[in-house]
Amino acid sequence: MNHFDKDIKKKIANEQIEIPISVKNRIEQTLAILPEKPTRIKPIHIFPCIATAVACFVFVVFFLLPNISAAYANTLEQIPIIGDIVRVITIRNYFYSDNNYEMNIDVPKLEGENKDVIDFINKDVNELTTTLVNQFYKDLEISGNNGHGSIHVDYEVITNTERWFTLKLSVLETAASSNNYFKFYHIDKKNGKIVKLNDLFNTETFSDILTAEIKKQMQQQMDADKNIKYWIDNSQIGEEFTTINQDHNFYWNKHNQLVLIFNKYKVAPGFMGTPEFVIDKEVIKNILKVEFIDMV
Repeated sequence: MNHFDKDIKKKIANEQIEIPISVKNRIEQTLAILPEKPTRIKPIHIFPCIATAVACFVFVVFFLLPNISAAYANTLEQIPIIGDIVRVITIRNYFYSDNNYEMNIDVPKLEGENKDVIDFINKDVNELTTTLVNQFYKDLEISGNNGHGSIHVDYEVITNTERWFTLKLSVLETAASSNNYFKFYHIDKKNGKIVKLNDLFNTETFSDILTAEIKKQMQQQMDADKNIKYWIDNSQIGEEFTTINQDHNFYWNKHNQLVLIFNKYKVAPGFMGTPEFVIDKEVIKNILKVEFIDMV
């Protein structure tokens, strides 16, 4: 039996929470049948036994014990691969519906080891959702039965790896017209810090480089399809897109490419939705900070 197995049994023995006898027996049986050391018996003979033991061990260690033993849960948190994972749960839902108005807001909460970073994001999310709820009820009180409107807020975990975490908060508001906007939260688990767009780069010219690349892509899309429209090059409609700022919304896609995303109406008419632009690795590889080179 290795030190980790002994530590499990010690934690369980000292745990104040009473663990059912059946669970204790199952743990003892699982640990007992795990092989002490390599054996000369042919693998085909021992594989079914080991497979069963491993399956049982995984179930007990990673699913059952954390829910009944606080001490064992703390032991798991000390294992780097498990402890570094940020967990996200829905802690509350604001819901309202009548013939004229509707509200459905999910509020996420992050859980993890880096308390300062986690608390900051949770506080920001709570403040944003609380503001939206209060504004909804204020509008409802003012308009009464004379108006219509809705607000929906949900979230998505874009990335949650050993290195990186990204949470996307999406807000969809509808009144006379609809508006869709986002808030992204990024954690670099390697450094334990919240990351904004400008934190990725080693030069202040990153904004000029990204802006030029996005305008190039916008023009290419408009040249290829006359129905596509962006507000660039002295556009007479909407607010012309001029530059990318330091905290612009972004995320890394599954191909490790940087993606910049715009809120609805920010750079184009409403029918264009929320445009996204994938930035080729060659465009940014020379301006990324050393610690982010492995992201592309």
